[in-house]
Amino acid sequence: MLLDNLSDLFQRGLEYAWDCEQLLLKLLPEMVEAASSHDLKHAFDLHLVESKEHLYRLEQIFTHLERSPAAEKNEPVRILGAECEKVFHHLDPSALRDAALLFYARQIEQSEIGLYECLRGFAGALDLDPITGLIDEILADERNAAQQLARLGDGSINRAATSVRNDPPFALI
Repeated sequence: MLLDNLSDLFQRGLEYAWDCEQLLLKLLPEMVEAASSHDLKHAFDLHLVESKEHLYRLEQIFTHLERSPAAEKNEPVRILGAECEKVFHHLDPSALRDAALLFYARQIEQSEIGLYECLRGFAGALDLDPITGLIDEILADERNAAQQLARLGDGSINRAATSVRNDPPFALI
């Protein structure tokens, strides 16, 4: 996609958001399955429900703009998702695996927050008030999810992970 104006950049950002939410629909059930902590499973389940709602809101935005999502890929989030998938296969079920899942989930959340903040700014500059409201709703969910994940990590999960050793060690390459 060529960028000619702010509207084109907004469209690309929406496509990145679409790709990210689609990726999360695939990744989050695997994260629920891989997590040991009940609280972490619950947080991932909740975000799965929210991701479905976010896709619905994005569909509303595309409909309002009389556009559809193209095949733009959100490569940074895809890389984080691929790294997270390695955790499923190479770390034993434990607090260490939960900490690793949180590590990648929190980075994905921060990426989503940054993306939706940019989209909100673009929608405001383009005087797309109904769209700005939809993005605000998504952004509120993303911020809440990020706070919940931070509480879980800063609470019990990271502390529990300090006493776990994976055998054999998992190389993060």
